[in-house]
Amino acid sequence: MPLVTMEMNFNSAFKKHEISPDIIPENFTPSTLLSVVYPSGQEAALGNFIKPSESSEKPHITFVAPDKEAQYTLMLVDPDAPSKEDPKWGPYRHWVVTNITASGELTSADQLAAYQGPAPPPKTKDHRYIFMLFKQPAPNTSFQALSEESNNWDFKAFIEQNNLELIGANFFISRNDDN
Repeated sequence: MPLVTMEMNFNSAFKKHEISPDIIPENFTPSTLLSVVYPSGQEAALGNFIKPSESSEKPHITFVAPDKEAQYTLMLVDPDAPSKEDPKWGPYRHWVVTNITASGELTSADQLAAYQGPAPPPKTKDHRYIFMLFKQPAPNTSFQALSEESNNWDFKAFIEQNNLELIGANFFISRNDDN
């Protein structure tokens, strides 16, 4: 019987929920675990379900930095806006934090886009909320201001323009509380 590794579990979850290869590269191997815990006690766990009411407040993020001298960028996107069947507004930018130190402390980091909790429209199916953690090319990187508009965010261009290296990811599923 084969040994199930973290990498196999990670890749399986991302393929099952059609996150890989569109959002996360198919060959991606995380170099750190990204823990996302909401004040409600709910924790993102590679595709578990969390209600919008349980994820409305900014979560606590922890990770073990693979490079103690580096700084990191965190982003949260919903590719399913307004729905997975008609993602004309996606990816929707829910949160962007830059210059996170190896301690993972967000209070001293730069918030480029304030946290917006999930708000899937009524009568839509499941939405995927994807957290991605990146290593920055240099500490105290100066990032260009983001537009006020959160719809149709070209996060891939942001990653490329800023030479960010994906090192960790996590996600959860949510749907409108009235569905």
